[in-house]
Amino acid sequence: MRRVMKMQKADFIFKSNAIFDGHASLPKPGYVIVTGNTISYQGNDEKLINEYMGETTRIIDAKDCLVMPGFHDAHLHFYMSGLYGSDLVMASFNDTSEEECVNSLKDFARLVPKDRWLIGAGWYHPLWDNPVLPTKESLDAVYPDRPVCMVSGDAHTMWFNSVGLEKIGITKDTPDPTGDSYGRLENGELSGIIHEKAAMELFTEIFSFTHEEENRFYKKFIDELNSYGITSICDMAMTAVSGADFIKEDIYQRLLDDGQLTVRVNIYPTLDMDLGRAKKLMKSMSGDILRCQGVKQFADGVSGNHTAYLKEDYTNAEYPGDRGTMTIPFDEMRRMILNAHKNDISVRIHTVGDQAIHELLDIFEEANQKYGYKDYLQHTLEHLENFQPDDIARMARLHVLPSVQPEHVLIDPVGVERDLGQERIRHMWPFRRLLDTGSVLAFGTDSPDADINPFLGLYNAVTRQSVDTMEPKGGWMPEEKISLEEAFSAYTYGSAHASLRSNKLGLLEEGMLADIVVLDCNPFAESSEKLLDTNVTLTMMDGKIVYEKTQGEEL
Repeated sequence: MRRVMKMQKADFIFKSNAIFDGHASLPKPGYVIVTGNTISYQGNDEKLINEYMGETTRIIDAKDCLVMPGFHDAHLHFYMSGLYGSDLVMASFNDTSEEECVNSLKDFARLVPKDRWLIGAGWYHPLWDNPVLPTKESLDAVYPDRPVCMVSGDAHTMWFNSVGLEKIGITKDTPDPTGDSYGRLENGELSGIIHEKAAMELFTEIFSFTHEEENRFYKKFIDELNSYGITSICDMAMTAVSGADFIKEDIYQRLLDDGQLTVRVNIYPTLDMDLGRAKKLMKSMSGDILRCQGVKQFADGVSGNHTAYLKEDYTNAEYPGDRGTMTIPFDEMRRMILNAHKNDISVRIHTVGDQAIHELLDIFEEANQKYGYKDYLQHTLEHLENFQPDDIARMARLHVLPSVQPEHVLIDPVGVERDLGQERIRHMWPFRRLLDTGSVLAFGTDSPDADINPFLGLYNAVTRQSVDTMEPKGGWMPEEKISLEEAFSAYTYGSAHASLRSNKLGLLEEGMLADIVVLDCNPFAESSEKLLDTNVTLTMMDGKIVYEKTQGEEL
C-alpha cells in the first residue's frame, strides 16, 4: 500500500502477449510501465496497472507482437557509417570484379568536382570472380586526371590511382612504413594498394568534409538507427592512429545540445600511452546519453588480406612465414594496456587471428595479476574470428568479454576455408562454446563493414546460414548455433555489458532506463526465416518515442 501512495502516474504502458525482458529466456505476456525516462514496472499484475493509469497515460497494445529492450550495437564506426549512406561517397558492396568496381564510379564522378577526392567504398576482392588485389592501372585508365581513393569493405585497405598517390605524396621511392609495405607491381612501381596502419594514417586526409556535411549525414544515420530499433551504440576508433580515429565528440555534443541525439552513444577513442584525451572525455561525457567508456586499439588485421595474426602460416600461404603480424608490436601493446588498466580505463582491442587473441589474453592476464582484477572495468576483444581451442574458456576466466559480429560469419566461408583450412575453421566464431564456458556475448555489426539491420545478425547467429542464399543447409559449423533468446540477449543485455551500462540498459526491469522497441511480429513464434522480414514499429529512447512506423492502437 505504501508503494501505491507514492506512485507516480505512468506516461506509457506497453501491453503485449510477448515481452522479452533481455535475459536469455522466452517472452511472457505482461506490461511494461514507463514513468519519465525510467521503467517503473514490468510484470503481469493488472491491479497494479490500474493504479498507474492517469489521464494522459498512453497505452500501447502490441497484442501478439514482441516488446523488448532497445537493440544495442556493441561495435560500429559512426562517422563512416553515416558517410557511406550520404551523397559524398559511392558505396557499393556487390561488385564482382575490378572492372565493375571502377565502372560503378562513373555516374557518381560526374557529381564530384575534379579538385575533390573521388571516393568509392565497399570492394572486397576475395569475393570477386578473380580474387586478386586490384591495381592503380584500372583506375588510371578511366580517371587519369583526378585523385581517386577506393576503400575496401573491411576498411583495412585503400586502393589509389596515380593522381591520388601523387596527392598524398607517396612515390616509388617513399620508404615503406614500419611493419608494413606499400603494394608494388612486378617492375617495382607502386600498385596503388596500401594496407592496415599505413592506410589508416591517410584517412583524415581523404575524408575531409565541412561541418554542415558531417552534421547532415550524422542526423540521417541516427534516424536510420532508430528505425531499426537501435537505441544504443558503441562508436569504436576507426584507426590505430591517434588523432585519426574519427571519433567526433564535437558533433555528438552539438547534436545532444540541440536535442537531436536520439541514440545513446558510447565512444572509444584510440588507445595510446598518453591517456589525456580519454580521461578528459570520460570526465566531460558521462551523462546517460553521451559517454566515453574506454579506449580501443588494433592488434592485427583481417584474414582476407593475410594480415590477421595466426599461430601457424595461412593454409594458402604466399611465402614461408605468411601468418600475419601485430599491427602494434606486442611490447608496445602490452605497455599501453597495462597503463590503461592501471589508470582504470576499459580497453577494447580488434583481434581477429588466433595468435592475436592468445597474446592479448596473456596481456590481460598480466594486468589482472599486476594491478588486480577490477570489476568496474570491462575489457573486451573485438571480432574474435579464429581461436586456439583453449582460449575459448580462457575468455570467461579472465573476465574478457567477446564482442562479435554475427554477420561476419557468412560473408565468405569459402574464402575462410581457403585461408585457414579444415582444422582451424572448426574454431571459427565459436558462439556456442563461448556461452557454454561462461562468457557474455555482445553483438554488433562493425557497420559500415556490415549492414546495420540487427535482424540479419540474429538470423546468422541462430542459423549459421547466409541471409542471401540461406546456405549451407543446416548451417556452417552448425554446432556453434545459439538459441534465439540467447541471440536477442546478446544484442541487448550483452552489449550493455560491453559498454559498462548493464546496470541501466539492456533489460526491461524496474529502475532501468526506458529504451523499448516494439516489433511487427513475435519472432519467437515464427520460423527463423521470418527474422529477415521483421520490422520495428516503435522505438523509445529515454522515455521518448523517437521512431514510430504506424500510430498503433491506443486504448
